[in-house]
Amino acid sequence: MKQVLALFALSGLAACSTAADGGLAGGPEADPAVFMRGYTEAWNRHAAGEIAASYYDMGQSVEEQTTALEATFEQMRAQGYDKSDIHEIEACMTGEDEAWSGMKFTRLKTDGEPLGPPLRASEYRLAWDDARGWRIKSIGGRDVDAPLECPAG
Repeated sequence: MKQVLALFALSGLAACSTAADGGLAGGPEADPAVFMRGYTEAWNRHAAGEIAASYYDMGQSVEEQTTALEATFEQMRAQGYDKSDIHEIEACMTGEDEAWSGMKFTRLKTDGEPLGPPLRASEYRLAWDDARGWRIKSIGGRDVDAPLECPAG
């Protein structure tokens, strides 16, 4: 009986976790910064299929995006890539079902040294999908010296 109760409690926690990670609970008001933290965790696991299915919606099919991400990770690992160290994530709503996120990070090699520039910055345009939650619609570069601030207007 204790095992059944423990499994029930764990499944409840898993459901709460899904809602808290930018999932469907709460609709577009779900925190896009939490969604982006989940994205960075999947990125650091090199989880191409998970990223394509649960985070990206940039015009390609999940299969095409998975293949592209696998190739990207393979190229990066060939250069010694291990993971990205996230320095800052900012996110804000820019419309009823749209959000913006900015991120500053360092790509690290397995020896702990930076792969490429010691600091990088990207910005992301997010859109809410009622069936799937937040999705990244586009990714662009950003000036590393500029503060991560929500776009005006």
